[in-house]
Amino acid sequence: MKYLRELLYPQLKAIHPRVYFQVAPENAQFPYLVYDFTQITNDGEEFETVAVDVDGWDMPADGDTTALETLMQTVNDALNKKTLTAEGLAVTFYLDRKIPLVDDNPGIKRRKYIYEARLFGRS
Repeated sequence: MKYLRELLYPQLKAIHPRVYFQVAPENAQFPYLVYDFTQITNDGEEFETVAVDVDGWDMPADGDTTALETLMQTVNDALNKKTLTAEGLAVTFYLDRKIPLVDDNPGIKRRKYIYEARLFGRS
């Protein structure tokens, strides 16, 4: 999975300057992106399937989610049905779900996009 991180991080960083793997620091400035992934299947031969979660976090003063929705649409435009490649690795992303998450803090607005990613090559 190290290689998937090395491939995905620059793609997300090109979209937004604040990108974190698994968890953001407590002092992270809003808005930001957090990404994580879970291996679903590995056929041992051709490819493996991975669920890739990209969470958008924002805390707009007026509660308006337009900036967050725009950020997540930019993420989707960059990933959905796209293939990223590096030496010995190719991964194609397919949007599976868009989930509006409710945070314990009502001022925080969140969106989670879940992609099914198919990895070919090293993982």
